[in-house]
Amino acid sequence: MKLRFLSKLKQFRWSKLLLIWLVFLLIAGVLFAERCGIKYASTNFKIDYLSRTSVLPAQNALFGQPVTNLLLYDSTQDNVSEAKKQFDQILLDMKVSTQAVDISKSSTLLPDFSNYKTVVVLVPDLDVLGQDLITLMNWAQQGGSILFAMTPSKTSYFDVISLKLGVLSSSWNYKLAESIVPAEEFMLGGGQRYEFSDPFESALSVSLREEATVHARTGDEGTPLVWSVSLGSGRIVVDNIGIYDKIMRGIYAASFSLLCDATAYPVINGSVFYLDDFPSPVPGGDGTYIRRDYSMSISDFYSKVWWPDLVQLAQKYGVRFTGVMIENYEDDTVDEPTRQKDTQQFRYFGSLLLRQGGEIGFHGYNHQPLVLPNTDYKDLYAYRQWPSEEAITAAMEELIEFQQTILPYTNGTVYVPPSNILSAEGRRVLGTKVPQIRTIASTYFEDGTDLPYVQEFGVAADGIVEQPRIVSGGMVGDTYMRLAAMSELNMHYVSTHFMHPDDLLDEDRGAAEGWEVYKGGLEDYLKWLSTSAPDLRRQTGTECSGAIQRYAQLTVALDSTDTAWTLHLGNFIDEAWLFFRANEGTPGRVTNGELTHLTGDLYLLKATAGTVHIERKGA
Repeated sequence: MKLRFLSKLKQFRWSKLLLIWLVFLLIAGVLFAERCGIKYASTNFKIDYLSRTSVLPAQNALFGQPVTNLLLYDSTQDNVSEAKKQFDQILLDMKVSTQAVDISKSSTLLPDFSNYKTVVVLVPDLDVLGQDLITLMNWAQQGGSILFAMTPSKTSYFDVISLKLGVLSSSWNYKLAESIVPAEEFMLGGGQRYEFSDPFESALSVSLREEATVHARTGDEGTPLVWSVSLGSGRIVVDNIGIYDKIMRGIYAASFSLLCDATAYPVINGSVFYLDDFPSPVPGGDGTYIRRDYSMSISDFYSKVWWPDLVQLAQKYGVRFTGVMIENYEDDTVDEPTRQKDTQQFRYFGSLLLRQGGEIGFHGYNHQPLVLPNTDYKDLYAYRQWPSEEAITAAMEELIEFQQTILPYTNGTVYVPPSNILSAEGRRVLGTKVPQIRTIASTYFEDGTDLPYVQEFGVAADGIVEQPRIVSGGMVGDTYMRLAAMSELNMHYVSTHFMHPDDLLDEDRGAAEGWEVYKGGLEDYLKWLSTSAPDLRRQTGTECSGAIQRYAQLTVALDSTDTAWTLHLGNFIDEAWLFFRANEGTPGRVTNGELTHLTGDLYLLKATAGTVHIERKGA
């Protein structure tokens, strides 16, 4: 009896122990599977590329379209060249077919205004127009629409027409334009203050008539920056900002959309979040602040804190990350590329990113920009040049093969230049010798040097999609970056953001503040974006590129009647997105499309066919 009892007792103890071991083995198996990166599938893109050869660049698409807008400018006046540079691109992107006339040429005869629907005036000193200005205002009174897009000078002819511009009185003084507060119903992100960098006294001091509608003011004194007024059967809009940088385009596009009884223009409708240098080997760098805050190694911080926090934010705000891979951080640009042997980090983080619904593109075989010896870094960077185009091609081919080997279910197409640096020769290599690259995602803004590859949203002649990144990091707060983000929501209805895993290793990028502060800034931006544009599609790099292709070649012709608006869309493929602003009347039933109200009189239109019919309510 006693022996039987002891035997059962031993069996009971061993069974409990066996159960514990089985649990541990199960956990180990799950972790091993995760580390090996086997639990993922290829990304299911909601919108994909069109054929490289079937998409027209915007300039080609607009060629031959009926001209509806006249751009008057005086190339001899201050700041006009800067303003015209921006408006040339704004009107191209809005697909407004335009004739530009330089009134400073002695032989210039102004065309008949009745041939146009709208006129944009880039002439701050209006006196040079003389009697033609009176003719222009009379044309507006009969139903034309004019945008005075540059801060007017207080001159004799300005005083003559000022009442028609909505100005009750003005002075010789100019006000400091330190910030802008768009009206909530005027722009996405409106009702908030956005700071200008390097502000100066650029806005004319004016008092407006009661009939004028102010769409934007300065934040401090409330100086009117954008206003509109009816003139007979026509419309007048005045921009009194005096700043003509790329960062302002969305404000000027919104101003132009106030003309006529309705305006429609194509937009991208996409939001992308890039993780540069991800996946990659664990970067070197100073982990002082990580040890200070978390008492762990850089590698453990990434896997146990940084990535779980990003996944949580992604789930909360619908983000699908696009990582861009670095194979190694070696500086060698001379020897033949060698295969990275340590692949654990790549498989682990790569599979997790893909399981999150994200995408993986390319950042480089190493972190050396694609430039040849003729590029001078001018002591700004310690990068090395590549000896030849063949060396660049070999490095890119190795990176592509490496990705396909360790993550066989992904097929990267997006290239992000290290530090946004890409030479003309490197760009040519990507367009002619590396066919897998379909998109380049560099930067939207210049940095005062000739090193960055600065882009516009569109499709290049070689078929590569140009998808610039607009803002970066976790400190997209009350800075020029928030202004840039707001502007591009209203220009292209797009948000492109990037950050680096090793930001927390560099004091200049927020390391001293710590991850919690950095993460808080990132979430603040995500909250702002979700509030300002809740209907903005959350995409990967490839999906946004597919959207850019469809946007780039789309043309729009708008016909208005007393009962409806009809949009004729050129080069329509399968879907198109447009901003539609109804300045007079309210949209009703839509045929071949769907309208979503955004703010004020601004709507987002999804077109499902080449002709869209929008009825006017009550007509």
